[in-house]
Amino acid sequence: MSIRDLRTFLAIAETGSFAAASRMVRRTQSAVTMQMKTLEDELGAALFDRTRRPPVLSEAGRALVPKAIEAVAAYDRLFQGGAARAVEGHLRLGVVPSVITGIMPKVLIALRAKYPRLRVELAMGLSADLVERMRRGTLDAAIVSELVGSRSSLHWSPFVREPLVLIAPMGAPHLPAEELIATYPFIRYARHAWVGQLIDRFLKRRRLKVNETMVLDTLEAITTMVHHGLGVSVVPLRVIGEPVSLPVLRVAFKGPPVYRVLGVAHAPGHPKAALAGTLLAELKALAAPTEAPASLPRKQRRPSRRRAYLR
Repeated sequence: MSIRDLRTFLAIAETGSFAAASRMVRRTQSAVTMQMKTLEDELGAALFDRTRRPPVLSEAGRALVPKAIEAVAAYDRLFQGGAARAVEGHLRLGVVPSVITGIMPKVLIALRAKYPRLRVELAMGLSADLVERMRRGTLDAAIVSELVGSRSSLHWSPFVREPLVLIAPMGAPHLPAEELIATYPFIRYARHAWVGQLIDRFLKRRRLKVNETMVLDTLEAITTMVHHGLGVSVVPLRVIGEPVSLPVLRVAFKGPPVYRVLGVAHAPGHPKAALAGTLLAELKALAAPTEAPASLPRKQRRPSRRRAYLR
């Protein structure tokens, strides 16, 4: 069994057809067909259901995908003498809005510099929508909030924690977050967003009463309204990526912090799992030195205009 055959097999699994895979591996379609026949003979199993047009992976073929990914990755590490392994291909990635405008540009720049043959195609959406698109097969992976319940059928790996904080207009008085949220109109993160559900549970557990005046579903929209003095809000503190352009105060709540956790999700055994792993490694590298402190001490809540901004 050759590594070349396994690479071709993964190309078919990725593209969904022998014709598209032949273009990816730069071989004729007849050569690709012969490679797969040889691989099936060696394994003693039919890897494709050829009664379908185009042929699709059989049960044995689907079971081979994660093993082939592991074998190809191990081969690359062995023969590249510790150098960065070749990473190439096309990753269809879903990303929640706050990550698109936060860390994502830095990640794309870093990936492009290290792996010029890797192409990342971005699609923006809320976590629930992105998970559904992964299940339909229109996305290979997604950066979403922590998976729970029925969503656990996906593989999810975290890379950063973002504490929930109160944001208020720059002219707000020096008061605890609990007093500010009771005094000002409240701008809610929409409940159909997973982070909105997390914030809703947080408010209920802390028994915080709010005077809700509007519901929005992006960090940028909420921050804009708060900046203009239209209320306060509870949002995850973006600890990596560029700060938003409009300044607001950020104030920690009393007690143990509650976090939104972001991670990379993909289906187990997905042919793009290795590319998702490369993305995850870069996200962790960027997040590691900037993890937010567990809380913002009271004396540091407004030490300077710069530190008061929500990033």
